[in-house]
Amino acid sequence: MIAEPLSRIRPGEMEWEPLGTHGLRRKKLGHDPASGYVTALVEIPKGWHGGGVAHFHDAFEEVYMLSGSVTVGGTHYWHGGDYFFRPAQIVHGHDERAEEGALALIRSDGQLVLNLIHEPAEPDEYPLPAYDDGRGHLYALNVAQVDWIADPEFPESWRIKPLSADARTGARTVMVQVPAGWCASGTSRPAAWEACVLQGSIAGEKAVFEAGDYTAGPAGTEVFGGLESEAGCEFILWLFAPDKP
Repeated sequence: MIAEPLSRIRPGEMEWEPLGTHGLRRKKLGHDPASGYVTALVEIPKGWHGGGVAHFHDAFEEVYMLSGSVTVGGTHYWHGGDYFFRPAQIVHGHDERAEEGALALIRSDGQLVLNLIHEPAEPDEYPLPAYDDGRGHLYALNVAQVDWIADPEFPESWRIKPLSADARTGARTVMVQVPAGWCASGTSRPAAWEACVLQGSIAGEKAVFEAGDYTAGPAGTEVFGGLESEAGCEFILWLFAPDKP
């Protein structure tokens, strides 16, 4: 996903690039040119209006809202702190707008080509017959309302909030809380991963990661190459499907 695993990607040091033709901008954090897979920080400007035509993609969209609000159907708004997972083959985009603007972390597993639906069958998001995703269509999740829990796949003192999971492949997305004073205990991930710090900081093998910083690593590494977190840290963690033996 990035040229050097565990290297620190700092969005504040990157330039914005146009995304589409309606005023969106992004900073690509992770990207696989072969598949079109991309993880990006996306800015939706104040007063934004999209194309206004319902459409679907042949790739999933996974979104964590950092701030602001946006709607793509005209009725439900996602706000800062909300998460959603929209699989491929889900019709959406009937009424795209953001009166106050928004900032979001967005992942997709391929290019988000717009396949237009000029006469949608339903007034809000709905699946097409070809829809098939082991993670399901998670329309909206207020992350603040999800409880922190222990998970045996993580260091004993870490806590997570499960956001979504693929029942077929084992890929999943979680929010992670690392307590102040944590020191490494030799753990590692069984699958490739990506992560972005939301608050606090964590010292890794190659850098100290602070709020906004992104990195990625292969199976067999700990998130951020984590060694310690003096003041504690919270981050969003995207785990790929473990390699099958």
